[in-house]
Amino acid sequence: MLALAILPLVTSLALIDDPKVTPPAAAAPAQAADAKPQPTVEEIQSVVATFYADLEKKYGNLANPTPEEIERIQEEIGAAADKAIADLGIDFGKLGDDQMSVLEPLIGMSRKAREAVVASLEERAKDPSVAGFRSAVRARMLSMNAGGPAAVVTVIGHPAFADAVATEEGAMVLDLAGDAPVESIKPYAPVLEAIAVKFNPDAPMQLMAASGGYLKLCNAVLPKDKSDAIRKQVLAAIDAKAAKAEGREKKMLERAAKTLNGAAGRGELIGFPCPQLTCDWVVRTDGSTPWKSIADLKGKVVVLDFWATWCGPCVGSFPQVAEMRKHYKPEEVEIVGVTSAQGMVAHQKRERVECKDDLAKERAETLEFMKDMGVTWTVAMTAEDVFNPDFGIRGIPFVAVLDKDGKVFKAGLHPGDEDAIRAAVDECLAKK
Repeated sequence: MLALAILPLVTSLALIDDPKVTPPAAAAPAQAADAKPQPTVEEIQSVVATFYADLEKKYGNLANPTPEEIERIQEEIGAAADKAIADLGIDFGKLGDDQMSVLEPLIGMSRKAREAVVASLEERAKDPSVAGFRSAVRARMLSMNAGGPAAVVTVIGHPAFADAVATEEGAMVLDLAGDAPVESIKPYAPVLEAIAVKFNPDAPMQLMAASGGYLKLCNAVLPKDKSDAIRKQVLAAIDAKAAKAEGREKKMLERAAKTLNGAAGRGELIGFPCPQLTCDWVVRTDGSTPWKSIADLKGKVVVLDFWATWCGPCVGSFPQVAEMRKHYKPEEVEIVGVTSAQGMVAHQKRERVECKDDLAKERAETLEFMKDMGVTWTVAMTAEDVFNPDFGIRGIPFVAVLDKDGKVFKAGLHPGDEDAIRAAVDECLAKK
């Protein structure tokens, strides 16, 4: 297994098992640079697959790398991606969408290629068509570090956004843009209101899955009466689609409906009292129970870190959470790792343990997990699912900060983003 710190660099290993991937072709006779044809989709897939296979061989057994090692490996991977792309002899201005799509894993690791691709995509994005919109989305995604969610929001202003919102790229924009500052979203309020009609029983699943992100945007910039009306319309569409769906799709739609009916979906999370959290099991690593209810913590600033033992990014952020625990006085700030019964415990230092229908066993194993991983903060197992619909949680880790009155001050932070969390905590502490 790749070390947790390296995983973000390896965005997908799926291509290795892609039946369409063929072995690298034999080298063709040398040609003049200006006559060299662009590589085919299959040729790019083969290069990407080989790249990931080499990456796995070289770094697959790496364990607990130091920050210096991570920096060195990032440089090595970037240089290897640069070489792989150079060897393909690509002219990004002539690269087709299909070719660009399969090349994206390498582009994401090569700064040189990323800059060239973004420039090419920005030019294509001027086309007022759905194809132009897709180019705009790709450009923003490749340059996310430069502008974050606020950069993604600008794509809503593309002329083809309304036509493309039901595509995979359109749904992705709705999902990501909700984390942008409200001021950056406000200019697009009319567009957001107008696309409500796209949410109907015939809408594709990817758009329905983005309903939570869409409502988050609407709640941020539309009057309450309008956002409430849109929420009811979207819920009606989800319910109608769920009535005819089966299996996984039905479960996804039911979960989406719960999220829209939750506090976040109603626009009643930030600035409101913390939604109900039934803490059935509260424990510290020494086995003690410091409190029984979140209500017992009023007067303290509370950091809620939603996590699970099987969640790599959750466990990978433990060092940052431990540092935060050291930084603040326990009598002023309580840090709570919030989880729920998962039917198993994915130990890091021993074999995974199945605990289906045995809650006592899962709690005991979770306590052992905490000891193994050096958890220095409180953990609470709640009756509510860790993907808590009231908080609008669709992915973990997920951090919320409660002020001293027990109201939600911030939500949707990542435990690895220490600066943002500490800024929120400090602001709450400063309040009288």
